[in-house]
Amino acid sequence: MSPDRSHAAEIAAVRAGLAALADPWLAGETLMSRLPAESRVARLGVPAPSSDEVTARADQAQRMAEAARRTVGEEVVAALAPTPNLPERFDLRNLSGRDYVTPVKDQGESGSCSAFGTVAALEGTAAYTRSAPGLNLDLSEAHLFFGHGAERGRTNQTGSWPDELFDDSMSKGVTFEDYFPYTEDGSGSLHPDWGNRVAKVEDVVDLGRNPAAIKHHIYGYGPVTACLVVYNDLFHYTGGVYRHTTEETSGGHCVALVGWDDTAGCWIAKNSWGADWGERGYFRIAYGEAYIEDYPDPRPTTLGCTGVNLRAWLPPQRALRLFATAHDANGWAYLENLGWTRLSGGSHSTTNKLAMLTHARAGGFPVAPFVDNDELSMVQIAY
Repeated sequence: MSPDRSHAAEIAAVRAGLAALADPWLAGETLMSRLPAESRVARLGVPAPSSDEVTARADQAQRMAEAARRTVGEEVVAALAPTPNLPERFDLRNLSGRDYVTPVKDQGESGSCSAFGTVAALEGTAAYTRSAPGLNLDLSEAHLFFGHGAERGRTNQTGSWPDELFDDSMSKGVTFEDYFPYTEDGSGSLHPDWGNRVAKVEDVVDLGRNPAAIKHHIYGYGPVTACLVVYNDLFHYTGGVYRHTTEETSGGHCVALVGWDDTAGCWIAKNSWGADWGERGYFRIAYGEAYIEDYPDPRPTTLGCTGVNLRAWLPPQRALRLFATAHDANGWAYLENLGWTRLSGGSHSTTNKLAMLTHARAGGFPVAPFVDNDELSMVQIAY
């Protein structure tokens, strides 16, 4: 059978399965479905679950779906749930017109999906916790996967786990994309001064098996990294609320959850197969589907972070507000794409920075800030 006829037969089979489910989503030809099977698998990267782990979760889909529809789950920790009531729909891409999610990327033919799912959570959390949608961080998946991951023996063939990458993001940090550009074969190189252009996670939270806690984390902190079993029909997804129509699988995959919709009964997920797949690179997946709340493995696979510290020069931006108390060592600047940032250093350093920022603000000049753990260490006026 020719490739075109084979693809057509696949789509027809998926559509037949969808009809039996009352067509919850649309199937068609996609960039992923046109690939041969081995190339599809190469774009995954979470080790496939064992049959024992899958059997142990036989009733998981129903339990997770029911739990996701409850406002507050029994296991929600108070610190993770400052607000008892959650909206029926929440989407970090559109909060009163503000988008806290960075653009969709393409991992290519590489088993690096865990790095993309982890970085998506870091980038979104950094912006959301600062109320700074214009932050537009672009962190290096290559550093996480081909740098830190390689030190653990991870390769394109083995893939990796998000808990390892979150640990590395907290203990070592991850540099920016321009300091270790991504290539699917890992042929890029790490800038020797990456320690001065780095993001570090403050704390990591295990959210597995608790849909309510996942919602509270997204609502309070930002995106959540999650793993799912990839059924073969997912490659044909073009829109709608995904539910699998086949029992044939290709492996495991890692994505980032950026919201939910209780009316539709689904999570909103950011993928890393490029913006031409799915719903402009995103997909909606039913609660309890494909083990997305609790991947079949003993290790934690549904994770979030509570904050992201930065040490880096950031792009020039306007200083919109300045604040200082009578004690002139306590100065603050509200930067256009960063939010409120404390001026570091003693009284002389703070006074100098305030003077520069005041001059820039009065003259309408942007400033390039160097931040270190959310403090403004240095500033340059961009004339």
